[in-house]
Amino acid sequence: MLLGLLLALAFGCKVGPDYKRPELPAPVAWRAAAPTNDSLALIEWWNYYRDPVLTNLITAALSNNFDLRIAAARVEEARGGYRAQRSYLLPTINASATWTRGEVGDIPPVPGASTEQFDVFGLLSYEVDFWGRLRRLTESARAQLLASDEARKTVHLALVTAVATTYFNLRALDRQWEIARDTYASRTNLLELTKIKFNEREGRGYGIVSELDVAQAETQVHSARSSIASLERAIALTENALRFLLGETPGDVPRGATLDGQWQPAEIPAGLPSDLLLRRPDVRAAEQQLRAANADIGAARAAYFPTISLTAALGVQSAELDDLFSAGTSRAWRFAPQLLAPIFSGGRIRAGVQVAEARQQAALASYAQAIQSAFREVDDALISILKLREQLAADEASERAERRRFELSELRYTEGIASYTDLLDAQRFLFSAQLRTVQTRNDLLAAIAQLYKALGGGWQTPAAAVP
Repeated sequence: MLLGLLLALAFGCKVGPDYKRPELPAPVAWRAAAPTNDSLALIEWWNYYRDPVLTNLITAALSNNFDLRIAAARVEEARGGYRAQRSYLLPTINASATWTRGEVGDIPPVPGASTEQFDVFGLLSYEVDFWGRLRRLTESARAQLLASDEARKTVHLALVTAVATTYFNLRALDRQWEIARDTYASRTNLLELTKIKFNEREGRGYGIVSELDVAQAETQVHSARSSIASLERAIALTENALRFLLGETPGDVPRGATLDGQWQPAEIPAGLPSDLLLRRPDVRAAEQQLRAANADIGAARAAYFPTISLTAALGVQSAELDDLFSAGTSRAWRFAPQLLAPIFSGGRIRAGVQVAEARQQAALASYAQAIQSAFREVDDALISILKLREQLAADEASERAERRRFELSELRYTEGIASYTDLLDAQRFLFSAQLRTVQTRNDLLAAIAQLYKALGGGWQTPAAAVP
């Protein structure tokens, strides 16, 4: 009967608003993708690149990255906080044992005496959660735990994307270095040819090659050498950045498939916009923060109501240790219900509720912002992929045309038909076209990786069980 009364009191009600997911506007479809239930986020897309080096780099990063370790530690911290808060829903039971010895001297006519007493008590304390304050705090702690776990998944997803894009950037720099090296060799050969033609002119007293042409050729050779040095510096810095993501010290990074050999999906399914609310870990984390803030309002409002606590003690007393648990031992008990009601707090309770409500409004705005940011990132990535593919096709056609122009200009210059200026222009335009094609291809691969991240890729798993 008493147990039933306690349960009824403990779970009688919960003050404060119950959480309800807010209705927020969402686009019906993406501007650059057809509506479909399929999504690029449903696959571990890096395995489709057929580049085992990239796969190994991502695996190493997921094992050793420091940001991911920090995020995992914060999840465990939140788990401990949730368990500690949940423990307040249960009674606290402690044991107490004391030994007291005293002596009183002779005070006539009372003779002196010595005393000794042993006490063993079990102590119980329990706050009756009649208004739901402790349950609201536990609800908030649980939401904070789930939010921290979603934050860990966000770090996981960002790390995969960062490793992939950094690797693609490294392979793009490798390709640009090869182009710069080939250009340097071509310009060196052209410089030698120009010097020969200039010497012929000096001997004959006429010709189309002047000392100015030789100086321009030398300038182009030095420019190519400068590009090589700049690219080598960028390659080394990118390798260090990639190894930092792997949780390793600076050094070389293995290479796999070339930039041209990296996989690209023929179609880019994005799924339905509403799926982001369930898939994106940052959106789910923002919702859990909103849930926690909502529960904190109830905990703050509960301070307006009386606090009911129960304390009890049950134990034994004896003057002899051997007789402490014997049948004749003196037994003692105490039961003390307590009700503590607020009368005057100088507006502190009202201020606490105001703080909790303001935090809930901030969390609601953050949740809405996270959703709108998710929609924007997906749409940006889809449009980028669509337009970068068009741009890459145009750049590749331009590169082919510039290569043909250079070949013809080189042939005409060798035969003495074209001027050096024509050949120089053709060479510069070809070099720029080659670099532009590499950069566009790198941007396209990065946009695909960013789309995977924007879609919340790979995280359609249920939330981890909370003990």
